[in-house]
Amino acid sequence: MTAALPDFLVRYIEKRDAARADAINAFLATTTERERALMKDAAVMGYVRGRTHPQGEKHPKDSAVLAEVIDAAFAFPDLYPAINAHLADEPDDTAIEEPTR
Repeated sequence: MTAALPDFLVRYIEKRDAARADAINAFLATTTERERALMKDAAVMGYVRGRTHPQGEKHPKDSAVLAEVIDAAFAFPDLYPAINAHLADEPDDTAIEEPTR
């Protein structure tokens, strides 16, 4: 059976949690709307991809993780609009064209 934490420790943990939340909010307030959107998109997709990572498999290098997260975000442009914002300006060259005869 686990004993309850002492009140002073609970108050300390709550204070530290509040300080971390304040630091996060202060940092986010210094970023642009686009920067916040990019961080959110990448963080959410990174979390999703991490949750699907096979147990026991070695974790890939940061650059491979970054490439995988961005590639996965490309697959869902409606869910990750900041990462996919560039698509609105680019022509779709992925269409398969029938060969000319």
